Amino acid sequence: MADSTSTELLWGPGVIGFVIATAFYGAAFGQYIFYLRNFPQDSKIFKLFIMMVFCLVTINQYALIGMYWSILISCRRSTSLKCMTELPWQMLLGVLVSAWIVFAVHCFYAHRVWIITEHNRFITIIIYALATTSLGFGMITWGLIFRSMSPEALYGTKWLQFAAMSGALCDLVIAGAVWWHLRRARTGNIRSKSRNHLKQLTQIFINMGLMSCFVGVTMAVLYQVQNGQYYSAAPGSLLAKTYFNSMMAVLNARKSIRERQRLARTATELPTIPTIR
Repeated sequence: MADSTSTELLWGPGVIGFVIATAFYGAAFGQYIFYLRNFPQDSKIFKLFIMMVFCLVTINQYALIGMYWSILISCRRSTSLKCMTELPWQMLLGVLVSAWIVFAVHCFYAHRVWIITEHNRFITIIIYALATTSLGFGMITWGLIFRSMSPEALYGTKWLQFAAMSGALCDLVIAGAVWWHLRRARTGNIRSKSRNHLKQLTQIFINMGLMSCFVGVTMAVLYQVQNGQYYSAAPGSLLAKTYFNSMMAVLNARKSIRERQRLARTATELPTIPTIR
């Protein structure tokens, strides 16, 4: 077994997460282009918000590339004390940007829940409170890393795991609120076709929320395993891209839902064979 301070254990799980995160970034790029092409009618402020979050995701990806390039390539044959004991500055950038991406996506979901629940202040406040708590823990982690710039500050603190758990709890509240209110709507006096569209929308919200929740819970669980704080770097690398992809999946799902609604309306307007003259 590798020593607790070996390069394989220290950076191996993070590299695995980085490779998967790169694929997630490709998916995020494709989803962003799809959004721009299919939803030009969205407000300029909202499109500016989406563009800002995508730029943050791009910066996060750049930070991961720069960090592992510095650690595994530039410092591979270096005997510099700085290479051996200090984290590259890209790590600071990556942690900072990731925390803000998660917060931005939670704000997006909070606004959607506000609309779906017909302006339920209690649920919306809970979501914002959990999102702010997650951001606060992330900023504490960033401050600790900034002060020491050592791997111990990244892997030895529990604040990052608290941030992940707060975010996961926020995801559960969002998914539960959407499920409950759309479930009530599906049981109301509406047409069966509309209920099918609501069912599809509910499934999308819940699946996307549970995906990001699973990544956050995985971070916390791996941290509790012996030497697991190093393993938590794998899901940690995925966190920002997972949240962005979940948000874009919810937005882009509108196209398929609207297309089905259009086809359903067209089908009801077509005359049946006995009525054709």
